[in-house]
Amino acid sequence: MALGGKRVIDYPRRGKTGVRRWLPSWRLVASTLIAFVLLVTGGAWAVYASVQIPPMNEAVTQQHLTVLDDHGVVLGRRGPEIRQDVPLAQVPVPVQDSFLSAEDRNFWSDGAISVTGTARALVNDLGGGSTQGGSTITQQYVKNAYLTDERTLTRKAKEAVIALKISQQQSKSQILQGYLNTVYFGRGASGVEMGARAWFNKDVGQLSVAEGAVMAALVNAPSYYELAPKDPTVMAKLQARWNYVLDGLVKMGKLSPADRAAQQFPALALWPRPSSQTDDQSPYLVEAAISEAEQKTGLTRDQLVTGGYTIYTTFDAKMQDDAAAAVQAQITSQLKPGTRAVDANVHTSIATVVPGDGAVRVLYGGDDYAKQAFNASWQGTLSPGSSFKTFALAAYLQNGGTVGDTFDGDSPYQVPNSDAVIPNEGGTSYGQVSVQDALNQSINTVFVKMGQQIGMSKVADAARAAGVPVTAQEQSLPALPLGVVATNPETMAAAYGTFAAHGQQVDPYTVTSVVQGDKTVYKHQSLAKQAFTPGIADEVTQALQGVVTNGSGTGAQLSDGRDVAGKTGTTDLPGDGTKLGSVWFVGYTPTLSTAVAVWGQTPGGALTTINGMAGKDTVGGGAVAAPLWSAYMNKAVAGTTAQPFTFSAQNGQASPMNPVSPSSGATTSGDGTTPTQSGTGQPSPPAPTNGYLPSNPTSTTSSGGGATSSTTSKPSSPQSTPSSVPSTSQSEPSVPSLSLPTGGTIGGPLPQANGNSKSARGGG
Repeated sequence: MALGGKRVIDYPRRGKTGVRRWLPSWRLVASTLIAFVLLVTGGAWAVYASVQIPPMNEAVTQQHLTVLDDHGVVLGRRGPEIRQDVPLAQVPVPVQDSFLSAEDRNFWSDGAISVTGTARALVNDLGGGSTQGGSTITQQYVKNAYLTDERTLTRKAKEAVIALKISQQQSKSQILQGYLNTVYFGRGASGVEMGARAWFNKDVGQLSVAEGAVMAALVNAPSYYELAPKDPTVMAKLQARWNYVLDGLVKMGKLSPADRAAQQFPALALWPRPSSQTDDQSPYLVEAAISEAEQKTGLTRDQLVTGGYTIYTTFDAKMQDDAAAAVQAQITSQLKPGTRAVDANVHTSIATVVPGDGAVRVLYGGDDYAKQAFNASWQGTLSPGSSFKTFALAAYLQNGGTVGDTFDGDSPYQVPNSDAVIPNEGGTSYGQVSVQDALNQSINTVFVKMGQQIGMSKVADAARAAGVPVTAQEQSLPALPLGVVATNPETMAAAYGTFAAHGQQVDPYTVTSVVQGDKTVYKHQSLAKQAFTPGIADEVTQALQGVVTNGSGTGAQLSDGRDVAGKTGTTDLPGDGTKLGSVWFVGYTPTLSTAVAVWGQTPGGALTTINGMAGKDTVGGGAVAAPLWSAYMNKAVAGTTAQPFTFSAQNGQASPMNPVSPSSGATTSGDGTTPTQSGTGQPSPPAPTNGYLPSNPTSTTSSGGGATSSTTSKPSSPQSTPSSVPSTSQSEPSVPSLSLPTGGTIGGPLPQANGNSKSARGGG
């Protein structure tokens, strides 16, 4: 090449002959090397500058959802990727060292990339051989978190560049943590936490040295090693890799030769998991928790199940299993759907709530989630029948009545100024009876007359104050005291809990907190209301005790003789009053409030009769629901101290069970005032109508056919100070009513507009 008559590159060399003409000068060699270095350096710099750290892979940022019960038991997990990040501090140091032994023994001292390993891979790839690894842990982390498994030179070059940049932005500890949380272990598990659960049924923090070495060995070929439990050849290779890891720990000075010699290859967890580990009640609870978490946090289901969240719940997995076992023993085992058509359509629900707190312990809605995912204990609606009479009683007592007042209990009763005719169970007439006797025997006509006397709006107000919604249409019905409303076991259990808590109403809730990593995104806070004066609430409790000791609810008595208060309920399907639709028992001890419902429903969703279920001649709240309640509650309270009911009104001075709203932990609005809505944004139950809470009721005059009675309203048993139950409640998401006036997919029959309904009846 010549420039201005003079060659820039003197080659072949001018003026030289022979071999010397073809030997480059030292100047040419030096300049060529310099140019090459500059070219390579410039190119490398251009590549380095052009490659940016991409966003982390979506599969890496997505983590599954974990749902825990009140004792930390894992109820279930949801999400597309079975992975959950853990901080490095939760990974035992010996386990960390095992991964370094397997993949990068000089991790703490060497750079981000392995020059020799990368060069070896490049040379091999250029030569047509198989693509090589040669990656440091940093490079593997980059591949897992930012790139793909594509085996090309371009990806390998990007991996090296990004690894260098990552090493400038993150510490070694951060890189190791990221690697451990993104590496794949087979069995569908990504990340060391889920890998430990998949292979050893334990959290990573519980892994031994031997187990940690297995985890590190798996990274080499995780999908292949999945075959190890069933293939001796694969198991031999896994054990060889395990030995390599342990020997490396000795060479690194992390494990003594003596300890190394003592290591035994650990037992691996079964895979796939036995069906008994998943065929349980947990799916019902997991889905209920997710539903409430959506409303409480504002997050969508997709966000919850892919964001690495943990939902802490109020549920008790053991109690849920107790409920399932009781249903199996009391109901399911006695059904013969092959020979009795009615038995094919029997359904059962159970809900348990902590009085004074609102924490939901149990939501039993079926024995097989795969066959019946709908959980009527909180998602559906049924008519509660005579168990609703408790709210009519509370309204009557609140407005001056007493349980000693007498009414005419004859049947039928023609409601004045209405075409509604109310019969008693079986058409039985009782003559003059006290309110307590009417409650014990569940006499319809007496409770309808009580409602007529004080006004149905007062009955509706009492139910609303306790936490049971009552619509304007339902409030206008003469049969309202008989339970012609749409509700569910969870709502009824929580409402009865109001009386157990000396009148303090708290909405039921299932989610205590939602956490993402080390950040709490939601925490339950209390919002309690004093719905009834403690004295009135205690009178209700005493009256309901009479139902259990000397009324239709004797079947609910517990084996250890502890105090129980409750009420039976039975509903009829629309028609002539001969077809039973559902049976109930709602009751409570001082510490637990539980509602049980058994009803008939076809696979298509239509309500149907349960007459003759399980071959029983008598089917009712007292004959079916109360014994089921007892069987379950005997298990639920087993091992706990029996507490007597305490009554809080002393010397005429009301003393609430807990501080009135806002209770401890309640939030306030920006101006410092107490919120008027619950955590779901749903309004609190309507305030009682004028005169609903008289400060000192003294007397009443019975009407509607009843005898006149003037008495003083006060508890009939000795007074004592109540035991304190912490209040940390806030409302659970409200459930839309699914009932239809004449039945429906889920729900009890509601009366026609004229109120002449036989869908709720007495007798229990």
